[in-house]
Amino acid sequence: MNLSQIDLFAAGAAVLAVWMCGVTRVKTQLRGLLLQTTLLAGICVLLSADEHSVHLAILGLVVFLVKALAIPIFLDRCAKRMGIERDSGANINPTLSLMIGCGTLFLGYFLIPSFAVPEMMNQGAAGMALALIFTGMLIIITRRLAISQVIGFLTIENGIFLYSLTQTRHMPILVEMGIVFEVLMGVLIAGVFIFRINRSFEHIDVTDMRGLRH
Repeated sequence: MNLSQIDLFAAGAAVLAVWMCGVTRVKTQLRGLLLQTTLLAGICVLLSADEHSVHLAILGLVVFLVKALAIPIFLDRCAKRMGIERDSGANINPTLSLMIGCGTLFLGYFLIPSFAVPEMMNQGAAGMALALIFTGMLIIITRRLAISQVIGFLTIENGIFLYSLTQTRHMPILVEMGIVFEVLMGVLIAGVFIFRINRSFEHIDVTDMRGLRH
């Protein structure tokens, strides 16, 4: 299978997501999210050049400004206000989580023939989109802090965005932009709730909230 430049950008985003599985510092995780989303914005620009579409270039700019810059900066400020520097992880240590993340990357690659759209030129991006989704789920499962789970959710959303961007050509650009701003609002709301939880419980470790059932 010949990989296009768009496929390579998608692979870079997936590799960054896997790398984030082995990272415990929240600030470093956010940098990984920034770079990962910047590559997706770059894919928008590459598609814009291939299809001579100004709308895709605008979408890439919006993705970069909102998802690659505004959201990580907001989450970083939330972490600083709550004095959060590191997420020690839950039941799986970072090394094992990284190994499982590598497994999701290979799984996404081998599933390309099953999920790629034959008519599209960038079929490799379909497998990398699946890898992003799987890796985001892994981050959500293996992290204890709510802010890390928000990062996992954003990684899943990046995977869905990548698939829709590279495997479809008929989704209106305004719908894509609407999704971007909905994600922004969701993160803002999540940040407010995380801050409130931290003030009420003096931590945002979601595993300790199981006691609320009793």
